[in-house]
Amino acid sequence: MVSILSACNNKPAATTEKAAPPKDSVLVYQFVTSPAKTILVDSKDSLLYSFATVGCNRIDKEDIAEDNPSTANVEQLKRTFEEVAALKPLPNYFFFTGDLVMGYVKFDTAKLAKELNGWRKLYEKSPLAKTAVKLVVLPGNHELLMTKKTNTGLAEERIWERIMAPYIAGNNGPKAGGKDSLDADESRLCYSFDFKGSHFMMLNTDPMGREGKAPKYWVDDDLKAAQKNNPQHVFVFSHVPAYGAPKMNAGVEELDDNEAFWKVLEDNHVDAMFSAHDHVYCRLLPHAGKTTMLIAGNGGSPLNANCTDAQKFYGYTLVKVYKSGKVLCYSMGRPVPKAGYMAPAEGPTVCKDSANIAWGAAAY
Repeated sequence: MVSILSACNNKPAATTEKAAPPKDSVLVYQFVTSPAKTILVDSKDSLLYSFATVGCNRIDKEDIAEDNPSTANVEQLKRTFEEVAALKPLPNYFFFTGDLVMGYVKFDTAKLAKELNGWRKLYEKSPLAKTAVKLVVLPGNHELLMTKKTNTGLAEERIWERIMAPYIAGNNGPKAGGKDSLDADESRLCYSFDFKGSHFMMLNTDPMGREGKAPKYWVDDDLKAAQKNNPQHVFVFSHVPAYGAPKMNAGVEELDDNEAFWKVLEDNHVDAMFSAHDHVYCRLLPHAGKTTMLIAGNGGSPLNANCTDAQKFYGYTLVKVYKSGKVLCYSMGRPVPKAGYMAPAEGPTVCKDSANIAWGAAAY
């Protein structure tokens, strides 16, 4: 059962280890606090569409067992699938932003295939698979990197494309070479599509030979081309965030050259970037009134050791897009099981955080 409450983030701004932003910008980091106020929508406003997103559900290496070939946190994954399937109205999309499985298989590609097929079986047996919600999956570093210290291999990319083919929603991404000097064809790992007047972009942030790097030149070209259609909203999805959660892994677990990449998003009026990688939920606004960085890495992997008590929850993020232009996001969370992170999920799922994340939104 999902209970919808509300919360807002009012924690004072924090800084990262990186250089200060330009003087004419405002760096705002916002975190989950306690339930506070509901963001109301005018009764005359109408919902255009909605989507859910989360990433990071894989378990730790020491917890892998033969009876769980998926290497996923089965209890949390099933609970999320069940809850999203029960939403009314149903979201149009469910974006899973990487680290579905443990991966890091060195050169044992059969092991990676076994894990990915195991994850697919969990999904395809779930009530969510029987709905009209379209699942779109993105790879993370655990799926594509051969080891924690070894770059992506071509075999890993092609296995992902083959097994996850039903859940890849485009093929217009960058080819090998190009302005981003890519080592392999990334056209089905980075791509974009339009839906109900909005532009959606999917990014592989661990392309072959380029760990933690996004093809920013292709991103810029695609977004500029999309602007010709005057999209009402633009959303970007990836595994590795441009900016990591402060006091978690910031400065390490985020995109290389992130300031230049972020400028591309802001120059093209991207409403929000949705990522995972950091095992926590965190909403950031690097520059006031511009692009939101939203990290939803609380899908079921062990949470970051630096999480505050208020941040210790599993769940997913629901985003609702309205005719008025509002883009309301709701972080839906449930308690971490007392018996351990892989134990059956406990307690009700409630709204932990809510905000209008539309480009130019003044109220946070």
